[in-house]
Amino acid sequence: MNPKGGTEIQKEQLVEQLDKHELEGINLITSICHPNLLKQDEINIIWQQLSYDQPNVQLMADRRFVDQIPYFVYNSHWCFNQFREKFKIPEYKSFVIKNAVHPFTDVKPYQKGNKIKLIYTSTPWRGLSILLLALQYLNKQRDDFECDIYSSTSIYGKAFEEQTKDQFEPLFDKCRNTKNVNYQGYATNDEIRQALTKADILAYPSIFEETSCIAVIEAMMARCKVVTTNYGALTETGTDFADMIEFEPNFQMLAQRFAVKLNAVMNQYQKGELEDDLELQVQYYNRHYSWQTRINEWRNFLAYAKKRSTN
Repeated sequence: MNPKGGTEIQKEQLVEQLDKHELEGINLITSICHPNLLKQDEINIIWQQLSYDQPNVQLMADRRFVDQIPYFVYNSHWCFNQFREKFKIPEYKSFVIKNAVHPFTDVKPYQKGNKIKLIYTSTPWRGLSILLLALQYLNKQRDDFECDIYSSTSIYGKAFEEQTKDQFEPLFDKCRNTKNVNYQGYATNDEIRQALTKADILAYPSIFEETSCIAVIEAMMARCKVVTTNYGALTETGTDFADMIEFEPNFQMLAQRFAVKLNAVMNQYQKGELEDDLELQVQYYNRHYSWQTRINEWRNFLAYAKKRSTN
């Protein structure tokens, strides 16, 4: 299985919605900065989804490489500013086009009296260990919730899964053996989207500097309250709709803080105090983070790039 994370899904969905002629003469490179990916007879555009500290972007420090790229597209203003500051990327080459997802059609509001459904839909190294520790704290206080965990290394291919098995399998075993946790493992994006329509809260104590966050965007559109950290671009992606705790490098303390916040949000859910906010949230993300909006930004940018290349 080829890797199919957020980056791959974003490019697939973008290409599906563009007419063939709109990509003619365009070499759209997703994230990986390497001269072997460049094409001499096309407009080279790097669509950056990775953070500034990832190994695959370090050639951005090489001015000879940067000079060969006419345009860099970043998926958030946070990402743009990190690359601008760390690698001194020229501003005139830089554009921000945020990520997008397809809206949901079958979202159902929380029904009072039901168990609160938490969900985690990211890779294990982005905060799963923190979540499990937080759930252990919550299990001592309440028993009116359950958490579905969709997390696996197989999303990046069989070879990567085998390579990291010893590192993450103990964490997955902990998921299987933690009270009120349903470990679901790997699921396709369609399956995760379906699960989000039945969930109430995305519990994501992120310890990874997201440059955007598809998991958060989808959860917001699916009418889930998001509880996360203020790390990386999550403050930008979550805006004022997400409930955030301050990032803390002491993971024991971070888990305790997250448990306290999650407990408070679940209490609000039970009392019906979040209904108006969630309705407004869905409207906001459908308007500002849907492909219906974003595809026009891409069309305008690609037309601009082509026009400039002929002048």
